[in-house]
Amino acid sequence: MSKTSWCLGAAATLLVATSAVTRFVVLPAVHQVPDDADFTMHFAGGMTLLDPQALQAGNLSGAIVRDLPVTVDRHVHAVHTSGSTVVLSDRTVVSGPQKQALTTIEKRWSVDRKSLLDRPIPKGVAAEPHRGLTAGFPLEPKKKNYPYWDSPTQTTIPATYVRTERRAGRETYVFTIRTSGPLADPESLRTLPPAMPRAAVQGLAAVAFPDRPVEPAGQADPVPLAYTATTDLTGWVDTETGVTVDLESTQAVTATAASASGAQAEVFPVLSLKMTTTPASRAELADTAADGAQALWLLGVVAPLAALLLGLALLGLAAYLERRSRRGRSDTTLPGPRTETAPGPTPDAGPPPASTAASNPEPGAGPASGSGSGSDSGSGSKSGSTSHAGSAAVSDTESNAPTTN
Repeated sequence: MSKTSWCLGAAATLLVATSAVTRFVVLPAVHQVPDDADFTMHFAGGMTLLDPQALQAGNLSGAIVRDLPVTVDRHVHAVHTSGSTVVLSDRTVVSGPQKQALTTIEKRWSVDRKSLLDRPIPKGVAAEPHRGLTAGFPLEPKKKNYPYWDSPTQTTIPATYVRTERRAGRETYVFTIRTSGPLADPESLRTLPPAMPRAAVQGLAAVAFPDRPVEPAGQADPVPLAYTATTDLTGWVDTETGVTVDLESTQAVTATAASASGAQAEVFPVLSLKMTTTPASRAELADTAADGAQALWLLGVVAPLAALLLGLALLGLAAYLERRSRRGRSDTTLPGPRTETAPGPTPDAGPPPASTAASNPEPGAGPASGSGSGSDSGSGSKSGSTSHAGSAAVSDTESNAPTTN
């Protein structure tokens, strides 16, 4: 194999190997939640809540604030990574019309860097145990239901796939999450009273439900309270990257008390938050999904395919050049007519010995034939050849002359 063909073959092999490594090693390594993951979603909506100052003042009619305009900022960022596990800080701040913080909730989740499902909490890292999705959907979502961790009720419920539709210019999978159950989140329960004075419960119930006032059972004072949490969420998840490009959510916590019938009845709302992604945030999230999808396409399709095609082209060129080189070498050994030139005497060779010319005289040898013999030799000095031929003729004449007595 020629040096050129060898170099081309080696380069082609390297390119084919690079194609495979890029697609099956590099892409999976980078297609995961990065160490410096950091993103924010912005929402707008309305909130119903209890006004603690009005409660303390005994102003029960003004203690329930309804449909207060609010903005919500949810900030998620990586705080620790360990192999295929990342710990995410998930902080949500609800702000009022004057930008005052009304509610702040912060959680930490240990999740898989690709599926975003729960993972064992790394040693020495603070995070909450859970089962299911929390801070987002898998990076490669599918048309199927996923387990979802509802933090208020501390239960795993299904995130149900509903349909596929365009949203903010992106193709998305639509998932819905709906649940209702006893409030079980320890941090939330610590901020709520386990009981309230009977008069306060009756007054708040009359304000909250004027058409159906609730009378707590028995004569207990204060009245024991329980709390129910409700979640109703719809998310539009990008089919290529798993980015949630839009979200509509309603979450509520309601106080309940035992009624005369013995069943738990709602007596007043503690908190109700209804929010949707802002148009600007929706556009930004859609751009993030588009950029991510393009990067995945370049790294997962274009780069490996280009390397593979270039490698195959170089292999073909190397094979062509090698065949051409072998054909050229075989042409030099093909049979055919040849022209050979008989070697003559070397320039330094002298005339043949006289004895040789004399012992083999031709008929009619004489000066003319001697001269012709010198010409036939085609080599040596002409005068030398003539001299030797003449000597031979004289010798023959003398030997044949008659003797005179």
